[in-house]
Amino acid sequence: MPIAHLERSIISLKGENVRDFLDGLITNNLHGDLTFAALLTPQGKIIADFFVHKRAEDHLLLETPEKFGKILALRLKMYKLRAKIDIEDVSDNMAVYVFWDGEGDVGHVDPRHENLGQRLIADSGTFMPEHSPEDYDTHRLSLSVPDSTWDFETQQVFPADANMDLLDGVDYKKGCFIGQEVVSRMHRKTEVRKRMRAVKLSGAAQTGDAIKVGGRTVGALHHVRNDIGMALVRLDRLAKADDTPAVNGNPVTIMNG
Repeated sequence: MPIAHLERSIISLKGENVRDFLDGLITNNLHGDLTFAALLTPQGKIIADFFVHKRAEDHLLLETPEKFGKILALRLKMYKLRAKIDIEDVSDNMAVYVFWDGEGDVGHVDPRHENLGQRLIADSGTFMPEHSPEDYDTHRLSLSVPDSTWDFETQQVFPADANMDLLDGVDYKKGCFIGQEVVSRMHRKTEVRKRMRAVKLSGAAQTGDAIKVGGRTVGALHHVRNDIGMALVRLDRLAKADDTPAVNGNPVTIMNG
């Protein structure tokens, strides 16, 4: 079974009412041992997405890309007010491991896609990974699953842009959360025009390159790994296109989400 260690920030939240505290802020209800969710701006854009690992009823661990770690911890502390919640960065002592393409019950199944494998937070040095984060990146790209580690920065995209509503990351029926009004209105009243999709490449390409059909831009690459990338695609424009999409004149295949 391939194992990789991902460079992630790990934030510990402890307190008697920690579940209620977090549930009132994030896009998803906490359920089971592993939940995928995000903290949004009041305008509905993703500040940070993360996984919530349940350690106990009064203890949660959040793992998020390193680039989001400080801003996520600061926001949580800002919203804490007088709540008796202890918030601590424990990244120096703990690590995030991912396992895929094998059998076993180590960790918890990634709620975004069952074929992504399992995730586990453990003490640093618990495992000696034989694979790199880049290997895992290739694996998740093959499943057309967006991942903020590589595909977007903070406060750039709405949850639907990054397919969070399709990846068990948003619960539109839960109680209030920050940015809910904007996100729910977009869900109810508008057709989603933009989605992230993996793109199979047939020629040289790099982040920022446009995807064109008949001279019209239908998307742009946000990340490239060898012969596959992740792009934000205008689905409405793509649906009307008759020609084959191309990047730098080379045909590409846009994968389904």
